Amino acid sequence: MPGTASAAPVSAPLQKAAALDDVTGAYYPVAPARLLDTRTGVGAPVGKIGAGKTVDLQIAGRGGVPASGVGAVVLNVTVTGPSAASFLTAYPTGESRPTASSINFAKGWLGSNNVTVKLPANGKVSVFNNSGSTDVIVDVVGFYAGDNSLTNRNGGQYEWYLPERMWDSREDPEGKPPAGQVLEYSLNFGEEYNPHVTSFVFNVTAVAPAKSGFLTAWSGKGARPTASTVNYLAGKNVPNLTFVQTTPCTGTELNEWCTKGAPKFHIYTSQAAHVLVDLVGVIDDGESSYGMRFAPLSPTRIVDSRSNLGINGAIPAGGTRKVTTPSELLTADTEVLAMNVTAVTPTNNTVITTWPADFDGIGKPATSNLNPYAGQVVSNGVLGVIGPNDAFNVNNLSGSTHLVADVVGTFYYPAPRPAKTAKSLKAGTAKQDAVPSANRR
Repeated sequence: MPGTASAAPVSAPLQKAAALDDVTGAYYPVAPARLLDTRTGVGAPVGKIGAGKTVDLQIAGRGGVPASGVGAVVLNVTVTGPSAASFLTAYPTGESRPTASSINFAKGWLGSNNVTVKLPANGKVSVFNNSGSTDVIVDVVGFYAGDNSLTNRNGGQYEWYLPERMWDSREDPEGKPPAGQVLEYSLNFGEEYNPHVTSFVFNVTAVAPAKSGFLTAWSGKGARPTASTVNYLAGKNVPNLTFVQTTPCTGTELNEWCTKGAPKFHIYTSQAAHVLVDLVGVIDDGESSYGMRFAPLSPTRIVDSRSNLGINGAIPAGGTRKVTTPSELLTADTEVLAMNVTAVTPTNNTVITTWPADFDGIGKPATSNLNPYAGQVVSNGVLGVIGPNDAFNVNNLSGSTHLVADVVGTFYYPAPRPAKTAKSLKAGTAKQDAVPSANRR
């Protein structure tokens, strides 16, 4: 991971997108923008959200989200300074509050979770706090078109990849990135595909931070946004799913690590912390025949091992359980579940990993979705690929833990294709030769 390359100019344009004939379910990234901060009065009056209280947050028409035509929004929800262990539930305003959670936390916790929420016609999302009181911060990072009414035709499609660890600063000879460090990363998919990649989907983990702080991931174009991607407490390993816009390498860098035209992005850490980046998927401009669209759902619980829903009992150390998706959530073209997955009071510090089930030759990846501590209740967004029998695997590394999973939407192929045959041939399997590179500055 070379550390001598100079930074590319921040004025480099974002990747260009092609116009789509029908944008229904297409993804649109936005520069991370703050929509709610109860500490400062952004989006709601100043003051923590109390026990059993709800804030109805206006989303449509703010932070780059159109006033209409939006089916769902992708939010980063952060909790800071809670007075008691609790959970937040984000759901469409006007609907009954579901028996699902969006982010779970302990007293005094600092952390965030990527949350996708269906957006109703009123353009609002309700944020409910169960117990105690807590400050809440909400940043928007993108949205999905709800219909074909958007005048902007440059939406993108999601293409999943087998989870793969692309960067791990623990293996970098320069050591732990210090406070204030900007990490610049690039993935080279080759000349043909590079121009079509508009965003990456990663699971980003902060490891062993020296002090409490945050990571911010962004395209690298312009100034670093005020929004955060991962919020962490000192000494705690914290992951978060994130969608990150890209900007192309210019070819003027002093080192060959950044191939001209290859998509790149930045990660900033406010405190000294190791950074792990696992590739989950990409958003492209519609070029790939394996691109998928998003169909939002009201949060639906499909796993609760405490009541033997989806999984019978706690998952033991080294145990793998297969979860079959309820048929009512699927169509013949469904490929990926957008979920909020929660580990509930594991007996040891552990790692939770998901991957598609029933594929010959595809085993557990060397990546993680959650990194819970003993006794913790913690959530993370997961884009769970389902196998030919509509199932995914979940593995628990150490101790035993209960697990909860809530589905908030599905990704599907917009054009008819033979059900479940594309998986064995798809680019997510074939294009694992993407070349990663990294730079610090």
